[in-house]
Amino acid sequence: MKNKLIRKVLVRLFAGVLVFSISTNAWAQLPTAQTIAGSMKLAWNLGNTLEAICSETAWGAAVTTQRLIDSVKAAGFNTIRLPCAWDCHTSNGVIDAAWIARVKQIVDYCINDNLYVVLNIHWDGGWLENNVTQSAQSSVNAKQNNYWTQIANYFKSYNEHLLFASANEPNASDATGMSVLLSYHQTFVNAVRATGGNNSSRTLIVQGPQTNMGLTNSLMNTLPTDQIAGRMMVEVHFYEPYQFCLMDQDANWGKMFYYWGKGYHSTTDVSRNATWGEESYLDSNFMLMKSKFVDKGIPVIIGEFASIKHNLTAPSDQQLHLASRRYFYRYLVSSAKSKGLIPIVWDIPGQMFDRSTGAVLDRDLVNAMNQGWNSAYVSLVNHASGLLIDGMYRSTNGAAAGQWSNSGSDAQKWLMETVGSYVKLKNKATGLYLDGLGDHTNGNAVGQWSNSSSDNQQWSIEPAGNYIRLRNKATGQYLDGIYRYSNGSDLGQWSYSNSDAQQWTLNTTGLTTAMTQSTVRTGQSATFTDSSSGTPDGAIRISPNPFQSTFTIVVDDPAKVGSIRISDLAGHLVEVIGQPLAATRTTAGASLKPGMYIVKVRTTTGTKTFKVVKLK
Repeated sequence: MKNKLIRKVLVRLFAGVLVFSISTNAWAQLPTAQTIAGSMKLAWNLGNTLEAICSETAWGAAVTTQRLIDSVKAAGFNTIRLPCAWDCHTSNGVIDAAWIARVKQIVDYCINDNLYVVLNIHWDGGWLENNVTQSAQSSVNAKQNNYWTQIANYFKSYNEHLLFASANEPNASDATGMSVLLSYHQTFVNAVRATGGNNSSRTLIVQGPQTNMGLTNSLMNTLPTDQIAGRMMVEVHFYEPYQFCLMDQDANWGKMFYYWGKGYHSTTDVSRNATWGEESYLDSNFMLMKSKFVDKGIPVIIGEFASIKHNLTAPSDQQLHLASRRYFYRYLVSSAKSKGLIPIVWDIPGQMFDRSTGAVLDRDLVNAMNQGWNSAYVSLVNHASGLLIDGMYRSTNGAAAGQWSNSGSDAQKWLMETVGSYVKLKNKATGLYLDGLGDHTNGNAVGQWSNSSSDNQQWSIEPAGNYIRLRNKATGQYLDGIYRYSNGSDLGQWSYSNSDAQQWTLNTTGLTTAMTQSTVRTGQSATFTDSSSGTPDGAIRISPNPFQSTFTIVVDDPAKVGSIRISDLAGHLVEVIGQPLAATRTTAGASLKPGMYIVKVRTTTGTKTFKVVKLK
């Protein structure tokens, strides 16, 4: 009897230990904020949608779908911020069950794509943001605690890919307001942590006063107290200079800026050039955040940034404005990354993405941000000579571009910028652009020039077997090595010759996906297969190729297709078609601009890769 009793005690003790072990493992600590920040990259806001008062579509957005989120991921973003309203979706303080379920559905769309998600309480009628005052402090803290307790409980099983953000742009401007704001953030932290589960170690984000970098630097000298170390980030926003980023009409104190940045000022529309807030100002603000937080192990997100796109008429220069705007986005993203900040672009319906179809509406702007994040430099190697295009460290407008054997120097690295269906090549060492100089004569040198909107700086990419050709938009001449084999010899141009000297290998530096080398023959269907492919020939077909508007992908068994991924020559994904395919025939390419693209069809047995060309 005694032995049986001992056995019962031991069994119960073991069972208790097992239950405790399972419970502990189920809610294991999530990674630190620094670890998560290291994985977060280019990020995008689902703007004017979930934060719209009382309806997802109230501010012009379509109903958000998995296809839209797939397209955002395909465009190069791995983090999505979901600005969200809650107050008007409540009754007697209880969040509407249908609303929080809808928010969960969109969070799940993002999680399905392995994206990081920032979920916040946004402006929400201003109940918190407009009441950072001592008189409202008690009532706001009560509401903050109530809402975050409900939200956190609903999502507490989610892993580290979901982050919570306390507020949006809280209106504090002095030490007293900062003290009140800190209490709102403390209530947020306490409410989330009290729900337990994964929320015990989830990364939480708190906002600086007005999310202004200068105020945050001077006033935010302490963060909320947390029960666990290393699980907090700081959020700021950046819309400066105001005249370039947000101003939509002139005022008596100043005019709108249309042109921003070195090399992007107008020589004729000078009153619209930015007079403050350019590169050095941006860099100095970002450095404040780096020094105050990032260098101390506290990651910082730039939760919002954007700049208005104006539709201009003469004498203003529309193309220069658009080029300047792309430069702003590219420069901001590059500067943020270099200082350890995570930039999240603000987007509203009808700007970057078609919210109904997921189609990219501003490919140039998306490419600019990807270039800023990925440092999308390329080198070009001549087929005939093996020499690389080299800026020769020549910084004078009109200087000839040269050729040199591989050296790895910055003079051989070129930033590829898209301008519609053309590209511009900017030298990393000098900042000058490869320029045809308006020269139509065979054999003359190709030059370099500071940025302009001239067609002489724009080049089309044409397929040439396993190589490419570059044709100048202004002159129609092709970039040509002229069969010169000496280091330092000038780079030339020549009318079409089909010679090896006009053929180039484009190598990428710092891109997430390298250019795929394969063959396209005009008038034939592409049939190149990856070495990794186990897909039998004939199971997948693409036609027509080249194509004018769309092409058709034909698959024998749609159920076996995991995804269809389309990327441009710079390696950026431009479209993803995921499961389930509705039929054996899928149409794609409608939103693509003229040029060459890589199509990868992933199936249960392997991958088949095609190169397709969209004609003008």
